[in-house]
Amino acid sequence: MSKQQLDWMIDQVKAGRMNRREFMGRASALGVATTAIGGLLTNAGVAQEPVKGGEVTVGSEYSGAEETFDPTKMTNSSDIQRAYQVYNRLTNLDRDMNVVPNLATEWEGTNGASEWTFKLREGVEFHDGKPFTVDDVIYSINEHIKEGSESPSKPVLQPIVEMKADGPHVLKITLDSGNADFPTILAHDYHTSIVAEGWKDGDPVNGTGPYKVTDFNPGRESVTEKFDNYWKTGVGHVNTFITRGIPDNAARASALRTGDIDIDINVEPRVAGLLDQDPNANVISTPSGSWFAWIMAVDRAPTNDLNLRLAMKHSVDRQYLVDNVLQGHGIVGNDFPVNPGLPTYSWDIPQHDYDPDKAKWHWDKTGLSSVEIAVSNAANPNAIDCSMILQEQAREAGINIDINRVPDDGYWSHTWMQVPFCATGWNSRPTADLILTIAHQCGGSWNETFWCNERFDELLVMGRLETDPDKRLEIYHEACTLLHDDGGLFQPFFTNYIEATSARVQDYHGSSAFAGGAGWPYEEIWVDD
Repeated sequence: MSKQQLDWMIDQVKAGRMNRREFMGRASALGVATTAIGGLLTNAGVAQEPVKGGEVTVGSEYSGAEETFDPTKMTNSSDIQRAYQVYNRLTNLDRDMNVVPNLATEWEGTNGASEWTFKLREGVEFHDGKPFTVDDVIYSINEHIKEGSESPSKPVLQPIVEMKADGPHVLKITLDSGNADFPTILAHDYHTSIVAEGWKDGDPVNGTGPYKVTDFNPGRESVTEKFDNYWKTGVGHVNTFITRGIPDNAARASALRTGDIDIDINVEPRVAGLLDQDPNANVISTPSGSWFAWIMAVDRAPTNDLNLRLAMKHSVDRQYLVDNVLQGHGIVGNDFPVNPGLPTYSWDIPQHDYDPDKAKWHWDKTGLSSVEIAVSNAANPNAIDCSMILQEQAREAGINIDINRVPDDGYWSHTWMQVPFCATGWNSRPTADLILTIAHQCGGSWNETFWCNERFDELLVMGRLETDPDKRLEIYHEACTLLHDDGGLFQPFFTNYIEATSARVQDYHGSSAFAGGAGWPYEEIWVDD
């Protein structure tokens, strides 16, 4: 390896474009002795070990008065990032999407995966000093499934029929039927964060996570500081995180470049290339199952007309959106949310492609002169751009689309699931069952299209019980075909998680499981000023 190559790589590390781990891997692959790599970075002024201390400001894309630390009410990106800082779950997902221990150290499913035993971690404290026990877990989960709960996680946790303690650190959970994915559900869903027994929204926030809340102003910002008695050692290098909602994407990117924030949790694809050229910024783009979509409520006019829904699905060039809106940071979708990275993805469902003639045929049957879509970039950073392209391309089919640009603030309460036709955005989910159950099971609190199909619900149960991979694929193929052909989900693409950090932030890694590196950066990153 030439000195020129080596100098270039060191410059990339110093600029924050390459982390230490990547540098070490590349240098080793090119013949540099492992024992020499650390010395190269040290001589170049790059710290070898994480530096303790400092303050990091996180910019997320949502700001509103309904921001909360209540796991049963969380709906937006700012809530999610704060949950990662303050709370733990029973299990977690690593970057390879494997289930790993968190507050539970081990678990076992028996009786056809309908009975689960979790051994809980001992010696864990809440931020107020209260010892963590099984009663906290039972209370936290029950808050989602109790009568009257409107938690988004209620559909996936509703199969729990009994929870009981077997001593202070053993939990036994019985489901109404088997579900081999149950530990994965608990690992992925940030709503299943564990609070102290008896905690209610409005009480001082009390978690077991690496950071504790010192200040919280909904719609403005939160401040969390390192929890000295965190149960996991060697993590949580930063002293303080400030999390601030900045809905305007350009303003958030500008704040990163000027140093007003250190992490942009959601970068617009069109500015990712510009940030990548800035020596003070580092862009991380991670393929994922996250998606943008338009949603059409099937329980009300005019979107209860299947012809309208099919007309829309053939009215836009999806690859054009990926190439021009996402700038290549994503892949085409086909109106069902199981992503191609999962083994249960159905490749042979016919693609809904751009076909103005077919769109016009369906549109003419509706008898409508126009249709309105409510959009806001609070739903997804690409919502307005995509909707304008849809509006333009739909004209080729004689379809008039009126775009109603609604306020970002309060979008999830005043528009989403309130109007017939609007935009939405979802984070990735690690299993087909989790995706389909939360978003499309009859009666689910996040069933945003209000689509209900009895056969679809039967298939969800069958999929949870089936362990044969081929048979499982057949089950989810039928379920996704029903949704594709009849549902109200108009999903043009899956997006990469695109995040950016300032050069002072070290060891930031993305995750296909969730934006914000699925929470791992709050334990791993450090600042080098």
